[in-house]
Amino acid sequence: MKRLVLFDIDGTLLNGGKLWREIFERAFLQVFPGFGFPRVSFSGKTDRQICAEVLREIQWKPDTSDSNRDVTDRLIKEYLVVLARELQAGRGAEVELLPGVCEILQRLQSVKTVRLGLLTGNVREGARLKLDCKGLQGFFGAPELRGAFGDDHVDRYALPTIAVQKIEAETGIRYAGKEIVIIGDTPHDVQCGRSIGVMAVAVGTGRAEYREALLASGPDHFFTDLRDTKNVIKVLLNG
Repeated sequence: MKRLVLFDIDGTLLNGGKLWREIFERAFLQVFPGFGFPRVSFSGKTDRQICAEVLREIQWKPDTSDSNRDVTDRLIKEYLVVLARELQAGRGAEVELLPGVCEILQRLQSVKTVRLGLLTGNVREGARLKLDCKGLQGFFGAPELRGAFGDDHVDRYALPTIAVQKIEAETGIRYAGKEIVIIGDTPHDVQCGRSIGVMAVAVGTGRAEYREALLASGPDHFFTDLRDTKNVIKVLLNG
């Protein structure tokens, strides 16, 4: 049976630890010197949603020449500059390629009826930079990554439909129901799958404090990580 398998990035394929937040904070301080970075959770959100929450927390008000969108665009642009610079400086070594990821991607890529894509809150260029630091970009299309990203919509829950529509338009293949699989490490990933009636697979490689909520979100399948290649592949292809 044909399958469209959509992967989250952070906490599912890669673990950047505190690095991604540090980079975002540096970008923020470039755009908003003199401000303190507010306590905002990044988990399960799009980059633009994070920016919107940051602006709200610092109670930033646009003047007549500067809209929220303009400032968000500046913040995202600066974030990408800092991200590229830090990774080029060797900080990609701090990023963990999560267990079993390469084996799973290689196996899926070898199956002709499987299409791989991304479903992530990262803006497209941020996703590319993160994946490229561990050599994963090629699994998801080149030169353009395949799927839906934080550029496509501020609302994470709008992204599943966008991803499917974009890939169907690219391939000419229609996918429905359990032919579509969403894999992620947060309740948001599972709920994204639930929102369009597809298979939701959860992995426990994200933040430990979300484990209970992740299980309670009702995934179709749960794996502690992706090391059990045989069973993971069985679920993805036949589950």
